[in-house]
Amino acid sequence: MFVSSVIEEFEAYRESARKAIEDAGGEPVLVNEDLPSSPASSRNACLDAVESSDVFVLLIGARGGWRTPSGRLVVEEEFDHARGQKLPILVFLEDVERDAEARRLAQSVSDYVDGFYRMKFRGTSELSREIVRALGPLIENQRRPKMNPDRLNIYFERPYLIADQTSLRFVLAPERQEEIVDPVRLVSEEFAERIFEIGHSKMIRMFSYQRAKEPPSAQDDFLIIEQAPGHDRRNGLQGVRLAVGEAGLIVVDSNVTGRVERDTSYRMADVMLITIEDVEAVLNTDFQFANALYQVLDPYKRQHRFLWNAMLSGVGYRTFVRNPQQQSSYPVNTSGGNEPVIAFREPRLIDRETLAQPVREVERAVVSWTRKRSGAN
Repeated sequence: MFVSSVIEEFEAYRESARKAIEDAGGEPVLVNEDLPSSPASSRNACLDAVESSDVFVLLIGARGGWRTPSGRLVVEEEFDHARGQKLPILVFLEDVERDAEARRLAQSVSDYVDGFYRMKFRGTSELSREIVRALGPLIENQRRPKMNPDRLNIYFERPYLIADQTSLRFVLAPERQEEIVDPVRLVSEEFAERIFEIGHSKMIRMFSYQRAKEPPSAQDDFLIIEQAPGHDRRNGLQGVRLAVGEAGLIVVDSNVTGRVERDTSYRMADVMLITIEDVEAVLNTDFQFANALYQVLDPYKRQHRFLWNAMLSGVGYRTFVRNPQQQSSYPVNTSGGNEPVIAFREPRLIDRETLAQPVREVERAVVSWTRKRSGAN
């Protein structure tokens, strides 16, 4: 547990944080007090220590502290680095008047939408009590076995094709291995109805009210829901196969070609092209669904980090294009063959914030696919 705060005139609070972390069963990391002399710069030593930690504990008092050459506060640099590492962040605010820098930082980390739920404290004993209370469930989660990233690969061994279209498989699993959905709840009518409600919502639209659905079924440890793509290509196809597992694993298959309504003269584009906007839309929908489902399954965010990856199947000779225009002929991609294309060599690690705002992850996947299909590995 990395403790970040100003040093001068804050020593008693830092020692209180150290003892509280030890009482909770964690290992405190206080760079200024604990690290030996090192050839690394002070900045690198601090940021390396952040990277080596599992939880980031931020204490903000009356002073913002020293500014680094980057123009940010030392604690601000440490905080931003912890965010970049997807670490769970706990914020504790001393109930005092702050200088301008400390006030700005406190307001930033307390933002109602993008900030953190923080606790106030007065005195060392109250700080200790709040740290122990906050760390309990986090330490319990950290001690649970982690998902082996290689396990996600088994979900890419058998592509699921929708008609003759290019299909996208999205796989997301919590980093911690535990039962997320009670097996009785998983096969209940109430749970299936909740899945349909989320999938049909206007903000997500994974499912369509106009498309037929197979009755929900249980296979192994998963609830399976399938939506037939339909047969009227003029109005677009929208096939979906959703699997939700007891361990919180989500697998979604959707077609990314043939989705958009085309006139007859323009329909050949679906045979020869993969429209990047359609791929982005499907991936965004998958992330939005997963985020909404986890707001139901895990409203208190015990599951903080996830692994995800995605695969395209049935690509054939299609070429990736953005904003395709109607034309008499289309290019043919002869370099890629028809093998499935997995976005990343290893699953990506993301946190709840990224799950809710996945723009950069979607961009990474699209860039990876286009590079691989163009032979630019």
